[in-house]
Amino acid sequence: MGLNSTKPSLTNNKYSLTFSSTNNFYRGHSIIHGNFRINSHTKLRIEKKIRVDLIGQLIENKKSTLNLTKKSLQSNNKNSKIFFTYSFPLVTSHENGIARIIQNRQINFPFRIPLGINLPPSCEFTEFSIIYYLDVYHDERLLPNIRKKIILAPQAPLITIPLPCKVTGCNDINMICSLQKSFYSGRDGSIILLSISITNPKQKQIQLVVAQLMQIVSLNEIKFENEIFTYQLNEINENTQEIQINRICELNLPSNLPPTYIPNENGQPDNVPCIAITYELRITAQMKGATTSNLRLSVPIGIE
Repeated sequence: MGLNSTKPSLTNNKYSLTFSSTNNFYRGHSIIHGNFRINSHTKLRIEKKIRVDLIGQLIENKKSTLNLTKKSLQSNNKNSKIFFTYSFPLVTSHENGIARIIQNRQINFPFRIPLGINLPPSCEFTEFSIIYYLDVYHDERLLPNIRKKIILAPQAPLITIPLPCKVTGCNDINMICSLQKSFYSGRDGSIILLSISITNPKQKQIQLVVAQLMQIVSLNEIKFENEIFTYQLNEINENTQEIQINRICELNLPSNLPPTYIPNENGQPDNVPCIAITYELRITAQMKGATTSNLRLSVPIGIE
């Protein structure tokens, strides 16, 4: 009997999809373990198979012309592309083509989906998003209301000693900045402790010092810059003329920032979008009649 069978389909039965791991994110080279549960109150026919698909999707927000109406703008400003699909069969019909029958019982089907190392992480930006999710199909029909979102994270950042950064501006002003940690949490938010040292031998008036955190994102070599925050460093007095300034400044990092990610260009499949995510602090000392050169510090952000 073909797919036009009048026997009850899986949508007439109770089903659920659960994960074995307590983590809410996965990394490359890890495995997604879970179970698909069916609670069948009627005779369930499986003509072909029940399978679970892991899907990776790129959603680009396209710029539209001003002549478009609001409705058409909403329907045309998104371009979706599925770049990754991994199918795991949960249960199939018999080899001779006879349909399998499940009747009046509860049954679990475990699944195991390995993850490679070259998939870009989950992320959401104004310009584009990368999302991963699990869908379940019964005889090529998508089961409704069971999609599960998967958060894919990059490898854990290396713990190193951050190197200070130095810049010499106009009027012989020297500015040295450094971070006290090698990476910060982008999931829960944290405090960035910024060490700043300014040498002002000519005692020129420094009106204020500003710290700006920028997010630099690229998609297939197209670069975007997004401002996360701009703070005036209140630990440094306005209009100061001190010869030597040494301060520890606190900057509040917002939560839910996508983690730093630098792709491995040598192992990037052609169909997978190439993205990069980095962050940098730009420190500027604003002087009367002049501004020092920006000092830039890399800020690695993880998901731990």
